[in-house]
Amino acid sequence: MPASTTPSVWPVGVVARYRTVGGADIDLTGDGECVRVRCSGCDFGGDDAYYPPAAHRLAEKHAGKCRRAPHPTA
Repeated sequence: MPASTTPSVWPVGVVARYRTVGGADIDLTGDGECVRVRCSGCDFGGDDAYYPPAAHRLAEKHAGKCRRAPHPTA
């Protein structure tokens, strides 16, 4: 199975995940009312919380543009 389609285990608290053009993941975390967005490639996102539909739109838009590979884990 190619690396790009290998399933990965989502971290605890992640409610949705988008894959960027460069192969990094954008994780959405939150409680359903407030959602945070974080890109594992370029660290896009931060401590700002969004209404869930806005967070999904933001993550989807960023996923289509970000070319960074994920940060190495080891």
